[in-house]
Amino acid sequence: MEYKRLSKEQFEALHQEFATFLAAYSIDKKEWDLLKVQHLDRADSLLNEFSDLVWNDVLNKNLFVEHFNPKHLFLFECLEEQMNLILVKTEDNLIDLTSEEGINWLEDNMHSDSVSVFRSQKKYKNRKQDIFDLIEKGGRLSEGVFYKSIASFLSKTS
Repeated sequence: MEYKRLSKEQFEALHQEFATFLAAYSIDKKEWDLLKVQHLDRADSLLNEFSDLVWNDVLNKNLFVEHFNPKHLFLFECLEEQMNLILVKTEDNLIDLTSEEGINWLEDNMHSDSVSVFRSQKKYKNRKQDIFDLIEKGGRLSEGVFYKSIASFLSKTS
């Protein structure tokens, strides 16, 4: 297995795609139910294979990954050749950037001395694995709303 197996919730959300995947192996629902009971190794192998297909499909796209903690926003733009990072940091110990109030505070205080913003770029060693590692460390895929908003803000102030 190249990545990790999808969660039960992820499989449920992708049940139609999984059924199509099984159909490519000429496996219908009745046969799948039988495999899960009588041939668990084969069922596990198919679950792993489907999981890797899904991860490969997701990781091949240009996407955004964000990781929030109370004092930092790590915002990644994952392009084909490189990853761009915007790091937002607050020194204000009363602010929690994982809360709605913290994000609202940040919007109002981007120019404050207690907010620092850093940008960097990194070429990939292995694009898919580098992005997957971000997700494994707590990052989540996003539409890039925060990244685009802060990048726009930075372009207006520079």
